[in-house]
Formats: sequence, structure tokens, C-alpha cells
Amino acid sequence: MKIRMFNISESSIMWFTMFLLLAHTHSVQGSIVGNMFSRSFVADTKQELISRSVSYSHLSKNTVKENSGLPNIDKGVENAVATFSDLIESSGKKHRIGSDLIKAVIEVESGGNPMAISPSGAAGLMQLMPITAKELGVTDRFDPEQNIESGTRYLRQLLDRFGSTELALWAYNAGPSAVKAGRMPLETREYVPRVLLLKKYFSTEVR
Repeated sequence: MKIRMFNISESSIMWFTMFLLLAHTHSVQGSIVGNMFSRSFVADTKQELISRSVSYSHLSKNTVKENSGLPNIDKGVENAVATFSDLIESSGKKHRIGSDLIKAVIEVESGGNPMAISPSGAAGLMQLMPITAKELGVTDRFDPEQNIESGTRYLRQLLDRFGSTELALWAYNAGPSAVKAGRMPLETREYVPRVLLLKKYFSTEVR
């Protein structure tokens, strides 16, 4: 009798173990499918952003001015960032980022206004959020030197993390978690191509 009870218990354990294994396999497969979807969405969206920015690659500086749809893209843009050109150059060299990209981010984020504040609470030239600024050790977000240096350092972190300018700008605007989740707000869909367009514009400047 005891032997029979032992056999029944052993059989039950075997079936229960098989059930757990099947359930785990199903869960893992679902997770893999979800991750594949997320990675696919991010890759597709990145390609879309690249395609939209590449369409500007043949434009001359004058053509960019005429077709950008951005206000004051000539002298107004140049004057807005020219005041901080030394800070931009030094921060760019320190963090291995071209000054044309930094200028473009500054122009789209704040229009070159060191006192700019967004409705969401981002502040300064590169529109640092309070939490991001705190993590970067910024004590005054309205100080151009701190703002540009820290904003450039943060952008470098995003470039290293995501491996491309397009994804880094996506994360800069919408947050790293948005890229990880494959979520791109409408604002970001407009933001990234605008920054890339201005990057192209600044790269054609006569130095």
C-alpha cells in the first residue's frame, strides 16, 4: 500500500513538472515575440527617421533655408548660437560630438534662449529636465556653461547607449524609456528630422 501511494505521488510530480515546463516555455515564447516586435518597431522607426533625414542630404545651405519650414533659419539661427559658439566647441570636443549637432539641438530645443522654459519644466539652452539635470550634477540649468556641457554629456551617453544619432535624438526628446518601449510621440516624429535638418544646415556653414 505504501509502495502504491509512493508511485502515485511520483507520477503526480512528473506530470506537475511537465506542466510547469510547458507553461514556462509558453511564457518565454510570448516574451520573445514581444521583444522581437519591440525591436522591429524601433528598427523600422529608426529607418523611417533616417529616410526622412537623408532626403535633405543633397540640399545646399540656401536650399535648406528656403525649404526647411523653420522660422528665422538664416541670420536668426546663426546669431542665436553664435553667442555660445566657444562653449559649444569646447563641450563638443570634450564629449566627442560635432558642434553642428549640438547647435541643432540647442536651436530646436530653445531657439538659443538660455532662459527658455518648456511647459513640461525643461529649462535652458538644451532644455534639461529637473531630474536629468540633478543626475548630471547641474546646479543652475539657466547657466549656459553648465547647461551646454551637461546637455552635451547627456547626448553622448544616449549616443553610446543607442548607437545612432536618430535613436539618441529620439531618447533626448521623448526619454530613453520611450525608445526601449518602441513608443514615439508625434512631437518626436517631427523633432528628430528638424534637428537633423538643422545639423545639415550648420555643417555647411563657412567656418
